[in-house]
Amino acid sequence: MKNIIGILLVFGLIGCQDVTIGFLNTGEAGYEIDSLEVKLVLDNTVPDIIPNPEYEEYIDMGFNPESCIEMGIYPTLEIGGGEDYTRDKYSIPWTSTPIEGVDGTAPIYVSIKDVTSRDGDSEKMKAVLTVKGDGMLSVPCHHNVPLGRYIVSLTFRNEGYTRDVDACFTIIVK
Repeated sequence: MKNIIGILLVFGLIGCQDVTIGFLNTGEAGYEIDSLEVKLVLDNTVPDIIPNPEYEEYIDMGFNPESCIEMGIYPTLEIGGGEDYTRDKYSIPWTSTPIEGVDGTAPIYVSIKDVTSRDGDSEKMKAVLTVKGDGMLSVPCHHNVPLGRYIVSLTFRNEGYTRDVDACFTIIVK
């Protein structure tokens, strides 16, 4: 009888150990496109604005202006202009694709672990760089980050686990 009580006591103590909840796998984590070119100086030349002949045709056929706009036909067209005109006009940030290969128990939180650079100012990049929950990195359209190559490392965490993904993305400021 003492043996049975002793065995039950041992199993009871073994069964009371803390068990980490969930899982977090980052072994295959990476970006499909693992670099991003960011411009320091934007080509924001204003485009020429001309009347849209298609819009005029629809108006002549009896369509009202609201119907034309609902169909995506606007009264004017923007021709030419700098390749960064729209980005500059609407302050569209430079963004990466989401990271792939991260799997685990939700919620999974991501943060920037480190930014390194041999020829730039990594502290300035850290100050402006943000990461979303899916690992999408973002640099504001207007920034003061000097020219250079910046290597980004991320940290993923959930309840009970933390994993680092080192040197997973490159940002090139031109």
